[in-house]
Amino acid sequence: MSPGYLPFAGALDLPTFFCTNCGFWQRHFERPPRCPLCEDARHVMPQRGWRFLSAAEAGDAYPCRWEELEDGVFRFWNEPVDGIGSHSYLIRSPAGNMMFEGCASYGVAALAFIESLGGVQVLSASHPHSYGALWEIQDRFDPELALHPGDLAWSAAVCVTWPFDDFLEPLPGLELHLTAGHFHGHAVLFDRQRRILMCGDALKFELDPADRRMATTISAHKAFVRGVPLTPNELRKYRDVFARLDFTSTWTPFEQVRNSGRAEALALIDAMLSSRPHAAPVRLETLAVSGLRSSGGVGK
Repeated sequence: MSPGYLPFAGALDLPTFFCTNCGFWQRHFERPPRCPLCEDARHVMPQRGWRFLSAAEAGDAYPCRWEELEDGVFRFWNEPVDGIGSHSYLIRSPAGNMMFEGCASYGVAALAFIESLGGVQVLSASHPHSYGALWEIQDRFDPELALHPGDLAWSAAVCVTWPFDDFLEPLPGLELHLTAGHFHGHAVLFDRQRRILMCGDALKFELDPADRRMATTISAHKAFVRGVPLTPNELRKYRDVFARLDFTSTWTPFEQVRNSGRAEALALIDAMLSSRPHAAPVRLETLAVSGLRSSGGVGK
């Protein structure tokens, strides 16, 4: 995506600012007076007012770390970090590299490492809570940016080049599916080869302290921090999408779970549809899972 042909390309030259309460990045001619993501009902307002960091300040405050979690799949995260602190995933394939979700800040070292892997050809995210510093990736590597237009209002820090409807396969074997629900444009990424579903905030897990790749509970929410449930029709949409995807591992922007896949997700949704939707965590061993439980997928 070259901004040279864009009639208002200068909009992408504005400086970027990071909200320390939620982690949302804005382009603004000065430090912003407010953060629209904090003001949204799915998040919470800062208790002592907003604080915004420049890109240089965020890079200094939030060192980026990375590791290869699966063969050809890298996780990027920041430690320490303020805001939501989402993780970012780089998936390598013969046709190119795809990055899904953004971490708070990448910085010089992480960007150089990504370049050593061949850069990024396709960039996407599930929803605005995990956009993170997508702008850094787009500014450096000029990838296609695939986002659902339902969330276009939140994407002013980047330029969407590949909007999609209900489905897009931007690289062979990597599928974007619209779930809506949590946000109007909320989408998940399914890696067919590895049988991993990167589910955004469609699902949430609590982890076993002894093994952070194993979940103890699963839940689903319209708004996690406020405990707002999804509606029955929103859950049915999730179910329709999940039922088509043969995944054995589920990764959120925060957790990378081996022991919960399609069977567990459908069991949670079916239980809520049979009674009343809620936002409470459900222990995995209590779910009425039909067929085989997830084996944990691939991994090291």
